[in-house]
Amino acid sequence: MPNMIRGLLALLAFVAAPAVTRAQEPPADLILHNGKIWTVDDTRPVAEAVAVRGDRIVRVGSEGEVMALRGKATRLIDLHGELALPGFIDAHTHFENATDWFYEVALNDVDSEPALLSRLAEAIRRVPKGMWITGGDWGTLPARKARAAKTPYREYEPSVAAVDRISADHPLLLRRHDGAYFINSKGLELLHLGDRTPDPADGAYGRDPGTGRLTGMLLGSAGSRVALMLPPKSRARTLIAARALLAELNGYGITGIHDIARVDAISQARIFHADVERSYSDVSIFTDLRATGDLTIRVYPILALDSWSDLASHGITPGSGDDMIRYGALKSFVDGSYMFKPFSNNPRDNPDYAGDLTFRVLDEKDMAASMAGADRLGFDLATHVMGDKAHWLLLNWYEAAIKANPARDRRFRLIHGWYPALGEIERAGRIRAIADVTPSQFYDDLPSLEAKLGPERLRTAYAWRTMIDHGLRLDLVSDWPGSFDKAHPSPINPLELIQGAVLRDEIARRTIKTPLPPQALTIQEAIRAYTINPAFASREEAIKGSITPGKLADIVILSRDILTIPPADLTSARVLFTILGGKIVYEAARP
Repeated sequence: MPNMIRGLLALLAFVAAPAVTRAQEPPADLILHNGKIWTVDDTRPVAEAVAVRGDRIVRVGSEGEVMALRGKATRLIDLHGELALPGFIDAHTHFENATDWFYEVALNDVDSEPALLSRLAEAIRRVPKGMWITGGDWGTLPARKARAAKTPYREYEPSVAAVDRISADHPLLLRRHDGAYFINSKGLELLHLGDRTPDPADGAYGRDPGTGRLTGMLLGSAGSRVALMLPPKSRARTLIAARALLAELNGYGITGIHDIARVDAISQARIFHADVERSYSDVSIFTDLRATGDLTIRVYPILALDSWSDLASHGITPGSGDDMIRYGALKSFVDGSYMFKPFSNNPRDNPDYAGDLTFRVLDEKDMAASMAGADRLGFDLATHVMGDKAHWLLLNWYEAAIKANPARDRRFRLIHGWYPALGEIERAGRIRAIADVTPSQFYDDLPSLEAKLGPERLRTAYAWRTMIDHGLRLDLVSDWPGSFDKAHPSPINPLELIQGAVLRDEIARRTIKTPLPPQALTIQEAIRAYTINPAFASREEAIKGSITPGKLADIVILSRDILTIPPADLTSARVLFTILGGKIVYEAARP
């Protein structure tokens, strides 16, 4: 009998023992402990530690639960009470544009030597020696203000000596707002332009009136001719910028992007009626980086809608790819604020003007047919849309595609969604659409918003809370690096955009007098809009977007608990570690 009792007790002990003891579970490769893990997983929102084996999360829980997986080779990271979140996913970027901007310097607001030199110094620090730096258009905003005030404006000319002192290793070519250019001495040397070079027809090289030496100014055709002499864009040049930019993204805690992209082989085989793939990255940039082991973010390319019927022949179908590069959505462009009635302060002479409708196909019929065809193949649709009439048109097309094709789980997107009417928000909610919204665009638009829209349409402009209340899921996105004309750079730091979403109402009240319904996000909603929501939008919520056992170990560790600090302090938090698939891809220097 005693032996039977002992046997029963042993059996009970075995059944009650942790799985790690029973099955001799292998030790973890990495353990994060002694911190606050905000998992974005509703089944266990908060934990103390997380264990990683290979590229996957294997345990999330208390210190004791997780440390049971510690082995001799396990790397431990003591969080010292710091906050760990799922890696940030930016669901709308233009990566190839960013590689172009890498070599450029924005000068629109510059009108003085100190400001110019300061901007140049930033570019010089990031661009490798010997490579060209370009930029413009200096003086744009000062000249515009002078015209508005009807005051004289004197064009600023850089000092070649001052510029040369900081740019001896970099050739520079900068454009002024009026089309004139400036080139430094290194650029003149590389292009074999000297004091004795004759002026071209319809142009002139700026010269010192006393010495005849070149001043670097290029007037008329002299500037345009020199611009044509610069080296062409190459893949090698793009990849240099790409690697630097990936490090920057990782430094902000970003482990994934949804990038507006194209398949170059399809593009090269077509004849276009307009630049329909403007700002679409060549997807082979990412495959090249992956091939060399340099891809340190996961990429969900959102390909051009116009290519929908050609993708299968290139091996791309909905859900194809792998954990690093996965396909599934197609993007199109509707408008630049197409409205049912004109803006109340629109300066155009035509009283019926109601914004820009800029189709990227021949007509509405083509757009509807392309959407229906892509949906029939199982692709999700993502469309740039701003004005209220544009939303109405887009939702007509979305609803027509849904009606024409078999029922399925659709994850259609509204990209930007600036000025929808309430009826269109309700329609978008009924199809469970996703809205990609950009707080920095709201703040750029804010000063003119009330006068432009009037009180009625103002109520549903940038209506993020109203969207959520009507069933839309929100992604917070950057639209990085900014507008295609470079007039409005976009911040890439997720904490800055999260802060913008949380403080939306407070900041708007300082500018807008019309009483409006609340539209700000909570900090928890904003974090979800940078993690699990983008993962859902790309149909990858089963493998990323939360700190959950079995998912990819994509994690960011912050120096401050952004769930509890005042919203005004959100950007004071620093990224300490960024982990991609269990590997540390960014580690901040500790003070």
